[in-house]
Amino acid sequence: MRSTLLSCLLICLTLPLLDRSVMSKEPLLKPNDRIAILGGTFVERMQRSGEFEAAIQLRKPAWNLSFRNLGWSGDDVHGIGRKRFDSPADGFKRILQDVETAKANVVLLIYGFAEASDGQPAVDRFGPGLTKLADSLQKQGKRLILLTPVAMPGYKVSGYDQWLSQCRSVIERVGEDRSIPVVSVQWLPTAEQLTHDQLLPNAAGYAAYADEVANALVGDSDADPVKDSDKIAIKSLINRKNRLFFHRYRPQNETYLYLFRKHEQGNNAVEIPQFDPLIKTADEAIWRASGS
Repeated sequence: MRSTLLSCLLICLTLPLLDRSVMSKEPLLKPNDRIAILGGTFVERMQRSGEFEAAIQLRKPAWNLSFRNLGWSGDDVHGIGRKRFDSPADGFKRILQDVETAKANVVLLIYGFAEASDGQPAVDRFGPGLTKLADSLQKQGKRLILLTPVAMPGYKVSGYDQWLSQCRSVIERVGEDRSIPVVSVQWLPTAEQLTHDQLLPNAAGYAAYADEVANALVGDSDADPVKDSDKIAIKSLINRKNRLFFHRYRPQNETYLYLFRKHEQGNNAVEIPQFDPLIKTADEAIWRASGS
């Protein structure tokens, strides 16, 4: 009798885990999603080569996915890199504003890189900061996906591996507490996949990183392999779209357009939304080139 009761208890405890496992095998992205990629330097540099987006697009060309890179060098979950001339609180507001500017319904949060290299105090602030950011984005009605950070060999800070592990644990805990899917990235870059200082992936590295996370995001490929020349053309279109969107959400002269010197040229701010139809056209060109 005791054995039977124990077996029943184990089954009951296991069922939720089985259900969660089955759900996690479904692609996290859906057709026609617009995805904001949010993070610091790792994300900002991702847009240069176009490798990440190309890898995803070419797996599901009929899905008509659109990506908006919101990476900001030096940024963290608190928005410290985005504060410009304002307070850190304004930097956090800028994160939320940037996601709204992107008009995304899905947000990939790729944080933890800066915190892991900045030491224990930064790691201790990471959990509350990520929770606040996730809650704020969910209030905006966004569908969130958390990606864990990966080690960059160029960081020689004592304790880096331990802090990186703590950041990964924080992300997994926030995902569980908030019912947000977490993509646990296990990618280990080789020397050939890194920049000369080994602090960031190069183009080959971002391509490999994309392959690592693509199964979780979109599943297996639905398309035939494309020629190298076609891949180059698609990445060129992605780069053009990324430049257009960069100028849309981070105009070079925003001090004059929006900030304390807007009394001089603020009337020109009406031109910034005129990038939107150009970006839409650029998305459509990417879809056609990908085989949509």
